[in-house]
Amino acid sequence: MTSSHAHTGAVILAAGSSSRYGALKQLIAIDGEPMVRRITRYVLAAGLHPVVVVVGAQSDRVTDCLSNLDVCAVSNPDWATGMGSSLATGVTTLMSQAAPLQSLMVMLADQPAIKVGDLERMLATHVARPNRILACHNKGDFAPPCIFPLTYVDELMALSGSEGARVLLDRHASDVQSFDLPAAFQDIDTPDDYNAWQTERGDPSTG
Repeated sequence: MTSSHAHTGAVILAAGSSSRYGALKQLIAIDGEPMVRRITRYVLAAGLHPVVVVVGAQSDRVTDCLSNLDVCAVSNPDWATGMGSSLATGVTTLMSQAAPLQSLMVMLADQPAIKVGDLERMLATHVARPNRILACHNKGDFAPPCIFPLTYVDELMALSGSEGARVLLDRHASDVQSFDLPAAFQDIDTPDDYNAWQTERGDPSTG
């Protein structure tokens, strides 16, 4: 872990029921490993700490996937109301950890194309302009991962319902720095998404 990484924590959102997928996609195997565990390992390997994983639907099954990882899993009883509630829960929990933080990253559990190196590059980019929000950008759209300076913590903790991080990106558009990362937009929402992604990366199990 480098010193530039030492003061950025992370919140990983893994609370949804995956209704569009038809099964709990956090548990989908990517290279033989549950997707939520893979994402969490990558976040840790990039030097983010502390790491909070917000669980909700079938929380025990998701939490079991995180065994032996240095993370805090927190259950959001209101997960069904929308992403905003889970994000607020995660940020509140992160801020209760005994660690000096300057910023935090918001990450989704269904972005398997993102690599450790991508997260490390985001952290290095953020260090150069630490007072700005850094958000992944592709073809005119923004998506997590996003890095927020702690000045936005109160607004993040006040989110509810379906209001996610995008609310802050819109509200503070002039303070948002774009980070080019097409991989952030390769999320898995349906079985077809999963099969297409596996085929694109040349996974023999899909042939």
